[in-house]
Amino acid sequence: MRITLQLYTVRNEIAADLPGTLKAIADTGIEYIEGGGLSVEEAKSWKAMMDENGLKLSGAHYMLNDDSDIDAVAEAMAIMESDTVIVPWVQPENFATDDKAIAFAEMLNRVGAKVRAKGLKFLYHNHDFEFTPSDSGVTYNAFLNTLDPAICGLEVDVAWVGVAGHDPVAFINQYADRVGTLHLKDFNPALTPRWTVAGSGTVPLEAVLEFAKERSVPFGAIELDESPIAPLDAVQQSFDYFKSLGFH
Repeated sequence: MRITLQLYTVRNEIAADLPGTLKAIADTGIEYIEGGGLSVEEAKSWKAMMDENGLKLSGAHYMLNDDSDIDAVAEAMAIMESDTVIVPWVQPENFATDDKAIAFAEMLNRVGAKVRAKGLKFLYHNHDFEFTPSDSGVTYNAFLNTLDPAICGLEVDVAWVGVAGHDPVAFINQYADRVGTLHLKDFNPALTPRWTVAGSGTVPLEAVLEFAKERSVPFGAIELDESPIAPLDAVQQSFDYFKSLGFH
């Protein structure tokens, strides 16, 4: 598994100085980044800057629905030389009940079939609201029972699984065949902000990494929604932690 960086971590730095931030990321030793929903023209500009810094795209987050222009997404991904499209978030109301979760999964099946037809992988990224108590146990159960694993896999954010009160290691083992990538976030509920440098929180990351190694998961992303220290310093320290365990 290779370590990538979800750029939401350094969103403010990117807004202030995109070229400088990409260079700073490269200076940490990280070779991959996980980006956002770039247009075709934006992808061309980003690719040039990434090439200058030796950075590659592990995947990209796109807010897709039935009305999305999949052709444009596929063109942007081709420019960026990446094959993994990830739906990063949805309004929590889509997981308020089993019926709503099922409807959302059916929509992802339709959209994902179009994404897959372009030769791209398609994943869904979880937060904690998918674990709303329901007749199926939690609404994520109804969602996953409806989601076609041949169309849409999972980008499992292990920290959000923990925030929801569930065991992230048990979860990824339960759905091992559907895990496409991982978000290797860490947190400590006693702290503010609760997000921590990887390896300093409560998430059993070493067990998660062992799973990733055994299952040949291609990428695991560093991400801090909020950082207790300067974000680039948190990225460096997180990356150093993963390197100490043999992942880079």
